[in-house]
Amino acid sequence: MAAAKLSRLFEAPIDLLGEAVPVEIHAGFAALEPGQKDTTSALRHARYALWQAKISSSPCHIYSPGKKSRFSDERRLVARLESAVQLGELRLYYQPKIHARFRSLIGAEALLRWHTEDGEILLPDQFMPVAEKYSVIRPITWWAIKSAVAQLARWPESLSIAVNITPDLPHDDEIITIVDDALTLYGVGASRLTLEVTERVMTNDPGKAYAILSQLQQMGVRISIDDFGTGFSSLAQFRDLPTDELKIDQSFVIPMFNSEKNLAIVKAIISLAHNFSLKVTAEGVETEAIATELGELGCDILQGYLFDKPLPVGQFEKSYALPGIQQAQPIQL
Repeated sequence: MAAAKLSRLFEAPIDLLGEAVPVEIHAGFAALEPGQKDTTSALRHARYALWQAKISSSPCHIYSPGKKSRFSDERRLVARLESAVQLGELRLYYQPKIHARFRSLIGAEALLRWHTEDGEILLPDQFMPVAEKYSVIRPITWWAIKSAVAQLARWPESLSIAVNITPDLPHDDEIITIVDDALTLYGVGASRLTLEVTERVMTNDPGKAYAILSQLQQMGVRISIDDFGTGFSSLAQFRDLPTDELKIDQSFVIPMFNSEKNLAIVKAIISLAHNFSLKVTAEGVETEAIATELGELGCDILQGYLFDKPLPVGQFEKSYALPGIQQAQPIQL
């Protein structure tokens, strides 16, 4: 089979800028049903099979109609997601980012919430895996970037907003256009926008990820490595990755007083970041004792329930005495 042959061809790592980079090949297959001429559903089935191959670490996966029930449920969810942006059901909530020393507001992380038509408020982990699987994540993320930049246009220039980007999107050239257009349209300085990616961004096609992240950074956009320490990237990849900030995962921060190893990891990440002239954000700050200790260790930015949970825009602006909740209007060019 073609997928197996490709897998054998790439068994040995490829050389990229002097580094040995492993390459994984995955393929998904689906056949047209008898009498079917429209290839749309077959392509959807093939995408589903490709996702199954990835999560099982197999070279390939063939779509089986026996799994149609679960697949149909997912497709219904995807159909609802595809219209959620147009219907205004997706909202950005904002969790404050606090200066570790002065305890002042320096910005926020934009976090997605889905207000469904039946009154539920869904968190990202309840729908984002399906959105990623069926490529609905692209329009959702483009909307989130534009909405966050539009909000920045109403806030003081000292504030910034961070938006999460899934690992596949920094391989997509369109993100450059989306970010540039939004910043130009709303007259927002690029340095006020931070894009958060995880270490997994370097798993597939690291050369492409490096090129796009570098271009974004050259535009002035800040790049943050989210959940740092939980991935599997090498120090060589980290050394070459265009980034401005490391974000310590809450799995190290919350129990940092309960484990000497967790505290050592926190100290090591802060030291590593500062040695590379990077800022450090700690998430999961839930107690004053942890906030104080992080400040003494040199952490730059704090984020967590000690300060606030993610808030709807109106509540966030009221809590921090920011301008009104009206959405920013595009400036006339």
